Amino acid sequence: MGIKERKEREKSRRRDQILDAAIELTGQQGFERTTMDEIAEKAELSKGTLYLYYKDKSSLYQAIKKRALQSLHQDFLTVLQQDKPGAMLVKEMISSFLDMIQKNVTFTKAIMLYRGSESSDSDQQSSIAEKCLNIENDVNMLMVKAIQIGVQDGSITTKLDPKLLALQIGFQMRGLLQFYILDNKNMGVKIFKEQKLTLGELMDQFLNIHLSHVEKP
Repeated sequence: MGIKERKEREKSRRRDQILDAAIELTGQQGFERTTMDEIAEKAELSKGTLYLYYKDKSSLYQAIKKRALQSLHQDFLTVLQQDKPGAMLVKEMISSFLDMIQKNVTFTKAIMLYRGSESSDSDQQSSIAEKCLNIENDVNMLMVKAIQIGVQDGSITTKLDPKLLALQIGFQMRGLLQFYILDNKNMGVKIFKEQKLTLGELMDQFLNIHLSHVEKP
């Protein structure tokens, strides 16, 4: 391995080290209360070194969003590689999405809080935001592919174009993201408890309305 490769590997390791620390701290304290000083200390790096990799707090949090989207993209890709009817692929993608937002609050908040931040004052932040947007588009296209498979194999019957249907499902997914980070005193949460309904069951109902003949996993 050459000097250039070793340097790139070290940079990648440092970025992961910083992100791991930031994700752990924000999960415990929240985005607003976590400081760059605390992240540097947690990552066992000097504050100066931290700023070499992330120029500001917003750039760092955009990077957390990028990692969250990369994780979701990998989950969707793994599902799509299975030899199953398209309807089951769609439902398993939704299941993996729900699993992520329920188990990793930091990822959930990162995706929600930093939506639409493509216009920024930092070149670094803009670069990460653009990559996030590209990953989001790729995630959407994986859902489109699953729907197309379902239409072809007959497990999904819909009058909508697969791209439009994937967009509708995406709207629903973003709604679940928003719902999941709301305060537990919110009216919607109370209704869920009264109806003894889970997020997964609600999403199932939505899919069964918009995708006829959806097979159960």
